[in-house]
Amino acid sequence: MASPQPTDAHLRIAHSLWEEITMRDFSKRQRSVIDLLLRLSWGCGKKAWMYDSYADFEAVGVYRNVVSEELQHMEGNRIIKWFPEFRIIMFNKNFEEWTIPRKKKASSEHMKRLVNNSLQNIEVTNVLLSTLLQNIDQSNKTLSGSMKNMTDDNEKYDGDNSPNPCGSKDGEMPKESLLNKSIKISSSTNEIHSAIGINDTIVEEDLNEAEMICQRVEEKMITRTGQMYYLKNEEPLKIQTFLASGGTPDLLLAAIDEAFDQYQPRYPSDKITSVNYCLPFAWKKLERSKAVANGKNAEPMPVRSQPQQKTRRNNVVPMMDKLPQTVQWQMEQEKNGTQFERGKHISEDPELAALYANLKRDKAAGK
Repeated sequence: MASPQPTDAHLRIAHSLWEEITMRDFSKRQRSVIDLLLRLSWGCGKKAWMYDSYADFEAVGVYRNVVSEELQHMEGNRIIKWFPEFRIIMFNKNFEEWTIPRKKKASSEHMKRLVNNSLQNIEVTNVLLSTLLQNIDQSNKTLSGSMKNMTDDNEKYDGDNSPNPCGSKDGEMPKESLLNKSIKISSSTNEIHSAIGINDTIVEEDLNEAEMICQRVEEKMITRTGQMYYLKNEEPLKIQTFLASGGTPDLLLAAIDEAFDQYQPRYPSDKITSVNYCLPFAWKKLERSKAVANGKNAEPMPVRSQPQQKTRRNNVVPMMDKLPQTVQWQMEQEKNGTQFERGKHISEDPELAALYANLKRDKAAGK
């Protein structure tokens, strides 16, 4: 059975650096590469790791055919320093140089509050956990030895025999007595009556203005689409660009509503799936509002002077209703006011009358 102890060989890393690693938006592969690099460099008392081949990265499940791409990406974002000709990788501990952003809603202030809260709860957590495990042991006589060993290990590891295990200056503050917490535990029902009074709730981090606007946009998209929606890729940047150009959050939210109200699906499952579709509506609203503010009327959409020529579809010429050319000519003449003389009867022309008589005679004779 695995039984790691604080006295075993271990990797020493500053809490500030470890917290920054956990808050950055690394992919699963990148995090595996970082963990492997730290284990084989700092964990072996070296500043860098010299690997034999890309196959070494398969020890943490990273296939050799993607190692080069991941290393180039992390070096470009200043996470590591890579010397491919010598097969040496060094981790850059100066995280202020990293260009990979933090995860969404990750916050150093929130992390500090959690550390301080954890420092205040050391005594309460240890005693409460010990009591719970004892109750489980009493109610289940067949409890495996692994649970008991885990209890012993936790008791040995608690605090790591250090006056300040979390590395915070607030760790030296006096702790309240356990009796003052009024912890009441019923061993018969294993019920915990919460009268602790410490850290019952975690106050949510105060979001800055940009994050609040993005959150309002996400809530609006959730309301209009009927499903969960999170801003992705370049959407937050585009929203910030719109706001920096003079747009307002209310104008952006109104544009989203307008986009959904005017959308005409081409087939039953066709729908709006991205804020990118709504942003052009927001820009048009912004241009119109600026024009009104400057005392100008917004220019209407230009009207085509000539009808758009119809194009072929599937090699089929579209049908167009059109009158004969002679009829069109006659209609144009009448429109222009041209007077037409009354036609003469055939009997009024001697030559035509004689010719017509000859034709009738030949027809009667069968010629």
